[in-house]
This record gives sequence, structure tokens and C-alpha cells, in this order.
Amino acid sequence: MTGLFDVLLQSAGAALAHFDTETGGMPAGHNGPYHDPETPVRNTGHWLITFLKAHEISGEMRFLEAARRAIAYLCSESARPMKAAFWHRKNPEKDFCNGLVGQAWTIEALSVAAKSLKNEHCQRVAEEVFLLHPFDEAPGLWRRVNVDGSYLPLDMTFNHQLWFAAAGALLLPSSGGYIEERVGRFMDALPNNLSLYSSGLVCHPLFLKQPSPIGCRVRLKRFVRGWVRPLDPEPECDEAYSKSIGYHAFNLYAFALLKQQLPQHPFWRSESVERMLAFLQTEEFVEGLEKNKFGYPYNPPGFEVAFTLEVFGHDVHEQQEWWISEQIRRCYDFGSRMMSLNTEDPLTHAARLYEATRLPDLTLHVEGMS
Repeated sequence: MTGLFDVLLQSAGAALAHFDTETGGMPAGHNGPYHDPETPVRNTGHWLITFLKAHEISGEMRFLEAARRAIAYLCSESARPMKAAFWHRKNPEKDFCNGLVGQAWTIEALSVAAKSLKNEHCQRVAEEVFLLHPFDEAPGLWRRVNVDGSYLPLDMTFNHQLWFAAAGALLLPSSGGYIEERVGRFMDALPNNLSLYSSGLVCHPLFLKQPSPIGCRVRLKRFVRGWVRPLDPEPECDEAYSKSIGYHAFNLYAFALLKQQLPQHPFWRSESVERMLAFLQTEEFVEGLEKNKFGYPYNPPGFEVAFTLEVFGHDVHEQQEWWISEQIRRCYDFGSRMMSLNTEDPLTHAARLYEATRLPDLTLHVEGMS
């Protein structure tokens, strides 16, 4: 086995043994290092994308049938028990929707299914859930919606807002209208909402540089302690900086999705994009992923960097092959054929192989592969 597609096919085949053919769900994890018990919704959405890719590669009907059952589950009452947000996590101390990012992952899966299978029902459900979320025009940001349909405050994690925008962009051009307008406004507002450290690293929390004219600053003070703060602490002693390194490629993967859908937006010509991409090439980034619980063991930066290079780079196959090989070498179990090694949450991590489905069939350089 020498290619990425071989890994995708073998992992998708192994996953079928864990598939609940009655409900259409895949086994639930616990949100990696956060240890929040989850419903099957997140992992089922991830595996749906992988099953569709496996069917595209192989033509095997078993993958198509699994994808159809997964779609039925995600569109069922089990996944949306109160016909509002998707039910992602069970921790009573946190929201059950997993912020905007939980909703983004399921909308992403349904949008991929809608295009792959020309499934209008997937498209309608994804659009409905996206548009349930109130959009604050002034800061260009979304509020969270709970499983019962009640409104929650703005999601103050930057990657959550970014991934929700990317999920909305995946619904285009079929959707248009309000979705296109809101995603466009989010992009326009990025100079105000995207905070970078001097290194070019994306800051994990969301810090508004200017308050909304409708009183956003007053609201934010209740949810973010000191929302105006220096963004250049000492890297070696700052836990937030280390966490941001673990999420940097995850952010850039979402930016790459947005660039594919909205390639003409002026943001792509900004200094911010140049700085974020430049940080990927630094020793600080590569070394910062070592022993980082938000890096290889949770967010798969090997796939995320490779996809970012696919969209933003030129003649980068050698770099891409290094990154995906590094992810596979560290985390892929060739016995179980799952990406389940060296992680706190084997079930969720195995499902995140789906992030590699947008890559070409790159060659893997991993010792012992055959």
C-alpha cells in the first residue's frame, strides 16, 4: 500500500464493521482532549464524507449504501430531536450543539452528499440549519442555536465562526440569497475579527478590534474576560499560544474551503493570508506540534497542511507527501486500518481521516508500508 487512496479505501472498509446498519450511525467519541461525551452525529458526518469518497474511488456499492444510511440518520429525529440544531454533545455543563463548529461539521457532510448524490433533501436540511443561526450584521458573526431552538450568545472561538462560514460556502452556488450574503459579510469583516500573533499564528479566541455599534462590546465583556489584550505573549510559556499552534492548520483548512468557493474575494490578497501561510513553513510551527494534544492526536495537521498547500500552493507535492506521511506514521494503525493511534479519542480521530478526502492520491512514505 503506497497511496493515500489505499488508506482511505481500507479505512472505509474497516469502518463498515462498526456501522450501525439499523440506525445509520457510527460510534461516538468524546471530542478529543475535551472529553465531552458526544452523540454519533459528529463521527457519522465525518464518515459519510469518507464513504462517498470510497465509493467514488472504487465504485463499490457497499460504500454508497453506508453513505445513504448515514444521510438518513443525520436527517432523522435522532440527530435533530427538536427540529432545530443538530445534537452533538451530552455534557450538561456545555451547549449540546457544540457551538457553531458542531453544526458546521454536519452541514459540511450534508453539503458534500448533496453534490455527490444530487440529493436535494440533504441540501434543504443543511440550508435550514444554517439559516436558523442569527447573524449579527455589524460584526459579521453568528450566534449559536441550541438543540431546542433557543438562541445563545455569539460563539467566541474564532475557528468556530470560520468553519461555520466555510460550511455555508459549501452550500453555494445552489443556495445563494441570504447564505451568500452572510458568508460574504463574514469575509468582509475578517480584518476586524481575525487576530494574528506577530508570528502569523491565528489567535484561538475571537477578539473584536472594534465594538459593534449595536452594543456588541457590552455583551462580549460578559463572555470574554478582558476581550482587549496583547496578542504577543512569550510563546514558550503561554498555553493559549500552544493551543493556537494546534489549531492553526485547522483554521487554514477552512480558509482553503472558502477560497475554493469565493476565489475572487479581496481577502486572499491580504497581508494576513501571506503571514498565516508563511507560519506553516517555520520550524516554530513544526516543532510546536510536537507533544501538542491539539495537533496530530486531535486535529490532523498532516492532512490540513497538505490541503492548504493544495489550494494556496504551487508544485508542492513533495511537501504534501511529507505532511500526510507524518500524520499516517504517527496515528494510523495498519492492523485495525484506522487512524486511532496515539490519541485520547480513537473513535473521533479515526473519523477525522475524512479531511484527507479532498486531496489527490499522494504517495505515502512510511516505513513498513507495503
